[in-house]
Amino acid sequence: MKKKAGKTVTEVRIVEAAVQLFARNGFKGTSTRDISRLARINEVTLFRYFPHKAQLFSAAAESRLSRIRMGRELQNKLSGDASLHVTVPMLTEFLVETFFYPPDLLRLISVAAFEVPGTDGMVREYLGPFFDTIQGYFERCAAKGLMQGIEPSIATLGLVGVVGAHQDLYRLFTGQELGWSLEKSVPAYANFLLGALGHTQLDPVPTAES
Repeated sequence: MKKKAGKTVTEVRIVEAAVQLFARNGFKGTSTRDISRLARINEVTLFRYFPHKAQLFSAAAESRLSRIRMGRELQNKLSGDASLHVTVPMLTEFLVETFFYPPDLLRLISVAAFEVPGTDGMVREYLGPFFDTIQGYFERCAAKGLMQGIEPSIATLGLVGVVGAHQDLYRLFTGQELGWSLEKSVPAYANFLLGALGHTQLDPVPTAES
């Protein structure tokens, strides 16, 4: 990621260290001392850049949220109301790549939602436009009769929720890593949503063991 204008090398190091530790240990489980140690600076220097830990968390979360980009081809398919069999696999690939490779973003969003009051507005600022674009597409599909009996916002949240939570919840409930590759994840999630929308699936859905 290119640094924003005005950011020093030291500030970038602080933010990158904060991303790693906040994503791994949460807000309460991460101290400014831990961050300064990982960034190889002293705490006094850290506080010159970020006087408060919450301010540093916001910078860390924003550094990952600001990287999200929806490819032009996917944008064109959504705005052009391409078929569900075309757009749903592309949407799942976008979500899997955004949240799982690497997983820092999803973990930082969870920390923002449950541990750091006041950061939900920043999350909405970056993710809201993506949600609106996807929901708008599903709304138009519903108006055309391409999906029936499914509320567009539920279709959107269902896709985002399954992709966003599946691997973490699988690890929580089973104590094992799911370990799906991108090639296996995309058709599995796409098939789930297509089936929920009453459409023919793309491929056989892989099991966790396969």
